[in-house]
Amino acid sequence: MSRSRQASLLARHLSEVTDVKVGLYYDTGARWIAMWTDGPLQEEMRAHLDTALAGHQYVDMRNRTIDCHRSTSQRAWAARAIASHREGTLGPAIAEGAAHRRSLGVGMPRPGVHGPTHTHEYYALLRHVDDLCRETAYPERASAPEDEPLIRQLLAAGIRDRANDSRPTVSEYDMAAALLTAERAPEMGWSSKLTVLQAPDKGR
Repeated sequence: MSRSRQASLLARHLSEVTDVKVGLYYDTGARWIAMWTDGPLQEEMRAHLDTALAGHQYVDMRNRTIDCHRSTSQRAWAARAIASHREGTLGPAIAEGAAHRRSLGVGMPRPGVHGPTHTHEYYALLRHVDDLCRETAYPERASAPEDEPLIRQLLAAGIRDRANDSRPTVSEYDMAAALLTAERAPEMGWSSKLTVLQAPDKGR
């Protein structure tokens, strides 16, 4: 059996045991790359890979260097952000991260496409959710059933219509801006795209 055929079968095996689509791609020399979106952590995929290579089905791949790379979907970003909001860790993480940036004297980028969202809180929010995505296995899965409508709402809030693109795209930058506005809306009297996150009217 050719090595490319074994690589294909190994990718299929990893997909079956992890319940995500895994691709195994030749890079250069003796190096291959296992790639997947969301799903298990890289160290978990490495363990599955080592177990498979210890058997007798993929012997031609044993002397190959196989790197593992996991990418993150916009759905995963939204799911981790909403879970942190529900758990009450989002606000404190934003405040702590922003304070840390200020203590280090971190400069702010020039205003650009994201305009007024260029604040220390904005970047602290991005960093916090990115860290959660990186540290969580299967980050795209809702952590609680009640998170699901909020995840869909946050994804909708992150849609951007591009002039030269017939298909709208979802951006974590726009989701972060919407989420930051929703976090601060009650205290600032702002309106927000994320209506479900708003405190109910006390007069009702």
